[in-house]
Amino acid sequence: MAEEKRRRRLALVASKGSLDMAYPPLILATTAAALGWEVGIFFTFYGLDIINKKKLAKLKVAPIGNPAMPAPIPAIP
Repeated sequence: MAEEKRRRRLALVASKGSLDMAYPPLILATTAAALGWEVGIFFTFYGLDIINKKKLAKLKVAPIGNPAMPAPIPAIP
């Protein structure tokens, strides 16, 4: 019996509106599309800020709980 060729599909959910959380679904979607997959990104809650033109310029990297951010150094008088 011949095996059916199944379409590869990927659904991603973007639910956070910070800049560091905007990149993963966009990078994964671009990579999957380049490999020929059918891709859909669903923007929910604060993830809608990523596609809102008025809020797009205000996206920031959240420094709290982000190990990639440098630790604040107290000023020495």
